Amino acid sequence: MNRILIFLVSLVLMTGCSQCALGGTYLLPAEQLMAESQKVLYKRTPQEDLYLYVLNPTKATSNRKSVPAIVCFFGGGWVKGDPSTMIGTAAWFRDQGYVAISADYRVRSRHGTTPLECIQDAKSAIRFVRVHAQQLGVDPQKIIADGGSAGGHIASATALVKGHEEPGEDTTVSSQANALVLHNPVLGGHGFGGSFFNQHSDCAPVNFVTKGLPPTVLSCGTKDPVTPITEAQHFTALMRENGNHCELIEVKYAGHSCDWPVTNPNFLPTVTRMAAFLKENGFSPEAGK
Repeated sequence: MNRILIFLVSLVLMTGCSQCALGGTYLLPAEQLMAESQKVLYKRTPQEDLYLYVLNPTKATSNRKSVPAIVCFFGGGWVKGDPSTMIGTAAWFRDQGYVAISADYRVRSRHGTTPLECIQDAKSAIRFVRVHAQQLGVDPQKIIADGGSAGGHIASATALVKGHEEPGEDTTVSSQANALVLHNPVLGGHGFGGSFFNQHSDCAPVNFVTKGLPPTVLSCGTKDPVTPITEAQHFTALMRENGNHCELIEVKYAGHSCDWPVTNPNFLPTVTRMAAFLKENGFSPEAGK
């Protein structure tokens, strides 16, 4: 199976015909996907204006009513990265009928900031999409936060971490995502970010698992040295013990970035299961047509 997928990916990259080979646009060059996206200002900060890169559903769903939105946050340890690294993931979800967004946020290498600003920006992004749901064509009660590694941390923080809202924003509009899709996420227990979470335990999603949290699906490599599989298992168990819908996809023998980038052989089977989980929990784009 993996050999066949690798062959098809290679064929796509050589021919540039991703739609012909795999029925989607997610393997197109990131530069092309970024250029095709709608660039939307969502926040002004002292360091830089921040944008969402919006990919609207394909022609087959162009006559839709509001559909779920998925907001993707890149990884990079809160230090580096940019939205182009998640635009392929967003494009895959766009191909399934979602309004898919790759979000920029402040990181240390570009803005001299800390993880605290990263959390604030993620919450601002979710709030912006909710406030502008009608213009974006999305259901304001079906906004999904997606993220990998540190991006998975801030995605999960939108649902689990209290406070850390951007000062001056209208907090009567919720910044909580309605569902979570997390790829080898930093959760604040064991693994990456220990020094930060020792000082800011209120920013660790694993510390705030309670009843009534959004449906959550997460992946993790069984050989991940950065965000250990045991931490993902612990988080999943806590979620289930509290009555939440939560599913862990264990990617056998994979290290960190277990299902990323989109050319990773684990990408397609993992995100396909993630999309099925979303639909099972009421986040089907078809419902909005």
